Amino acid sequence: MRRLLLPLAFAIPALFSTGAQASEDLAWSYTPWVTQDLLAQAEGDETASEEEDDDNDWRLYLDLYGFLPHENEGTIKLDGNTNKGNLSLSDILENVSSIATVRAGVERGRWGLQTGIFHGAVDFNDSGSKYVTRDHSRVRKLTGDKVTRKLTLKGDVEGDFHLDQTLIDLAVRYRAGDVQRPKMDQGSFSFVGFAGARLVDGTIKTDIDVELSASYEGPIVKAERSKKQSFGDSWSHTWVQPLIGMYATYAFSPDWQAFMYADAAGFGLAGEKDLSGNAQAGIAYAVGNSTQISLSYKVFGLEYSAYGNDNGYKTFSHGPNIGIRFLFD
Repeated sequence: MRRLLLPLAFAIPALFSTGAQASEDLAWSYTPWVTQDLLAQAEGDETASEEEDDDNDWRLYLDLYGFLPHENEGTIKLDGNTNKGNLSLSDILENVSSIATVRAGVERGRWGLQTGIFHGAVDFNDSGSKYVTRDHSRVRKLTGDKVTRKLTLKGDVEGDFHLDQTLIDLAVRYRAGDVQRPKMDQGSFSFVGFAGARLVDGTIKTDIDVELSASYEGPIVKAERSKKQSFGDSWSHTWVQPLIGMYATYAFSPDWQAFMYADAAGFGLAGEKDLSGNAQAGIAYAVGNSTQISLSYKVFGLEYSAYGNDNGYKTFSHGPNIGIRFLFD
């Protein structure tokens, strides 16, 4: 019996020692994997928390830009007369009388509001061989008769035209993807969709000189004259268009981004013809963490004809657009 118990007395502590050592080795080998998983989970939770906090911050975007269309086509229809002007960039710079372009947006979380103002006033001239008037007082002055229909003046017609146009946008916006910033991680993508209203105010003014070299005729009168007639016309109208649009950004490096902007408004709801829209695509470069400069190509168009009369206008422009964006958060 003593021979049996004595080896057991030495073997049991050795077994406990070996088990403890094995347990310690297992713990040491297992602990790094558990620690890595816990640290990764903690970092993920922390990152998600930071993104959630950042997503709930207030942000203000301010865009100042200069549109430099190298071609601008304008058609004015006033009192039944259609006059066209085709202006190059140098013509626009020489004849523009006022201009203002700005866009701003505020965002908290994924929802926000945005607004934009585009104002431009330009002068041009056109010539022709006839001019139609429906002004009853002018017809009576020229003919001496109470003509209630149109009168066509034939001769050498010279006209100076002034087009004043202001667009004010107000829309609700929703963002999908990453927060738009001047600096974004490579591969980041952001998409903003918006819907709202566009207020359009258009004014046309004309000064017409007609040198009557042949005759003018109406439905009940025809007379020969050869003298100069000068008069002015004007038309002004303000209307509201429904507006939808989008703005997408992709960062192909932390400092460089590609972007695309498009909107459309009107859809024929406020006039016989009623449509406006912008399309723009370009690249942007970050200057610091809160400023960005951009170069893009832009197309803008608007066409409007009022119900029940012969007044309205159409304009189409395209060319480079230079912008600067500020982010305040």
